[in-house]
Amino acid sequence: MNISETDTDVLIIGAGPVGLFLANECARRGLRWRIIEARSTQSEHSKALAIFPRTLEVFDMAGIAAPFLEAANRVTWVGVVARNRQLARIPFTPKETPYPFLAMVPQDVTEKLLVAELRQKGGAVEYDTTFLSAVQHHDHVRAIVDQKGKQIELSASFAVGCDGAHSAVRHLLNLSFEGTQYDALFILADVETNAALPANELQLCPSEFGPLAIFPMSATRRRIVATIEQPEGDVPSLDVVRRTLAQRAPSGIEALSLRLSS
Repeated sequence: MNISETDTDVLIIGAGPVGLFLANECARRGLRWRIIEARSTQSEHSKALAIFPRTLEVFDMAGIAAPFLEAANRVTWVGVVARNRQLARIPFTPKETPYPFLAMVPQDVTEKLLVAELRQKGGAVEYDTTFLSAVQHHDHVRAIVDQKGKQIELSASFAVGCDGAHSAVRHLLNLSFEGTQYDALFILADVETNAALPANELQLCPSEFGPLAIFPMSATRRRIVATIEQPEGDVPSLDVVRRTLAQRAPSGIEALSLRLSS
């Protein structure tokens, strides 16, 4: 086993939004840091969408809000619509914030923006690098990672697990992951649509078939989430999404093509 040693202040395990933001903060504050990621590249999936006002305020304090404001689709209304009957239209305009809206930014865009900010600070993500193990000492952590088939031992003041729901760091620390799964089955689909619905409003649609939610990622791209009785195929097809919209959504919306479904 070929082991070399490198010292750093903070070892960040996982280059999702949390890890990337932490790396940016370490760089901004002049700390020594390394960020590792098991994948070869950043994710290309939209995943999480909404950035709330308080997060934008934190981004502002960190000096990185501008590109997110440019990329965001701004939602200021929540409509509750049962077929073609408007049950409620609720403003989302919180007071005492410079960002009185819900910023819709797909997670892959969020990650790209954070990586770009990190590169401007002279940093980079170490891809194809997997966390294997760590041992806690009184004043540091010694971690072993696999970087493209080569095992490397790192000494860090702190090792931070930003590696998601199945975190290897959390398992190493024997920390539980509280909560349970939903009993209901859901479909999730990102679709290209027409512009029949307002881009600044998300819709919640109750019906006898089950609830449906429509999140505007842009004027013509939307996230569809709905409960289903039984799955059809490995992932929902465009036809399934169209049938679900026809049953539950406001009239006029058309699903033109499917970008992602699960």
